[in-house]
Amino acid sequence: MKTIRVLLLAFGIGALLGVMACAPAATAPPPATSAPQTQPTVAPPTAVAANTQAPTAVPPTSAPASGATNTPRPTPTPPPPQVTAAPGAVKIQFWHALTGASQVAELQKLADQFNAANPQYYIQPILQGNYADTLQKMNAAITANSLPDMILGNPGDLGTYDAAGVMLPLDDYIKDPKDGLGDLAAQIDPSLFFDTFDNRTIGISTGRSIQVMYYNADMLKAAGFDKPPATFEEFEKVCEAVSKPPDTYCYAMVPGASVFANLDWNFGGEYASADETKGTFDDAGGVATLEWIKKLADKQWAYIPAAAFGDQTDFGNGKVAFAVGSTAGLPFYQKAVEGSSKPFAWGIAPLPRSANGKNYVDLFGPSIGLIQSTPEKQKGAWEFLKFLLSSDVEQEWAQVTTYFPANRAAANAVGAMDPSTVTNKAFASVIDKYKLAVTFLPDGKREPSAAAWQSVRNIVANMMTAVFTGKSGADFSATEPAAAAKEGVERVNKTLSEFGK
Repeated sequence: MKTIRVLLLAFGIGALLGVMACAPAATAPPPATSAPQTQPTVAPPTAVAANTQAPTAVPPTSAPASGATNTPRPTPTPPPPQVTAAPGAVKIQFWHALTGASQVAELQKLADQFNAANPQYYIQPILQGNYADTLQKMNAAITANSLPDMILGNPGDLGTYDAAGVMLPLDDYIKDPKDGLGDLAAQIDPSLFFDTFDNRTIGISTGRSIQVMYYNADMLKAAGFDKPPATFEEFEKVCEAVSKPPDTYCYAMVPGASVFANLDWNFGGEYASADETKGTFDDAGGVATLEWIKKLADKQWAYIPAAAFGDQTDFGNGKVAFAVGSTAGLPFYQKAVEGSSKPFAWGIAPLPRSANGKNYVDLFGPSIGLIQSTPEKQKGAWEFLKFLLSSDVEQEWAQVTTYFPANRAAANAVGAMDPSTVTNKAFASVIDKYKLAVTFLPDGKREPSAAAWQSVRNIVANMMTAVFTGKSGADFSATEPAAAAKEGVERVNKTLSEFGK
């Protein structure tokens, strides 16, 4: 697992330190979440389960407070294009998984701007559902040889398409003396925002996010704590003080690979081998993570929400002290808190760490790749990607998505914004927390981005669920921490070894 090299995007208050070392990784939403993976020409791989989190409900998810949630968020209807295709324009389909209504509308608006300025091309953003839906539809499109021209997805998803031989390597486009990135190249850290598999760049991200711990500051203050817990021991003290089941719990835990990887790192473990060929979370860090999860369950300090975004709902309603999510969710948490019957002060912090360890943050986010098609379509898709990476567009996109821009100039500009002058009200309401999140980036780490790792995420989530609930089943049998870590690694490594066969 690679530590992330730091990238400083100087934000008025401090710096946008980006990081990342050696190789790839992904995930998540993001965020999110950027590097390597497999290569071309082979038969299309079987559709793999995407970046999903596994559910199994235990105690309560409260009913949503009026106006307080996005549980679940419906897929928005994309707005109609405002610009029609010029006669003879090269039409370019751009499949994406941006299910936030504001994101969908903003992407169409940007496509309209590009199309008006470049009438020889016509970009058509097409929402395919969430990331799992998009992955499934792309796998079907690969089989049917009926592909879009551009695709947005998790880096591991792009790796899956690359293994099927349909992705267009971008290196020649990036370096082209006439139509390449040019001055833009100096503004973007390739180790953080490029997805490079086998020394071939197949994706570029317009922004990443990080995983953070959301906390109810008023609840902590009432229990005698003036700051969020930095260590697991401090977290447990808060839990002991605030948990009053079944009305109030400490943590609404949504089992998922990103959460587990982050906890594993913070317990001093390594989630995967450096070459991404094996899971290694049966080490001390992984076992300690599962022991901690079991303790939360045994003490009735935590529960698994029953509904999608139930953690966000219950956080907004003041039912829990902590939830874990992407910084891309900042506006949604703000809306949940504002819409509750009793709004409260809240904040974000890195996930807790062991006493002598580091508070790593999981860094993730989607990337955009180009599909092999005709030279004209490839050129138009490349020009649109460059347009999305330009400073003005990145500044606008950051305010809609709450992602950290790839373009340093844009990041600097966003960081220097005065909240009172920001016209995007949702972003203005969380800009201070957004800037705080920037200071967490030096401790960023990335999950594996190899395509095979997308197919094992549910195994990790099911392992967490089995330990938390103490119930074995077809999806996972071991419920004791050490045995569960062993079974989890065995299942993951078996799946990784068989991927693509």
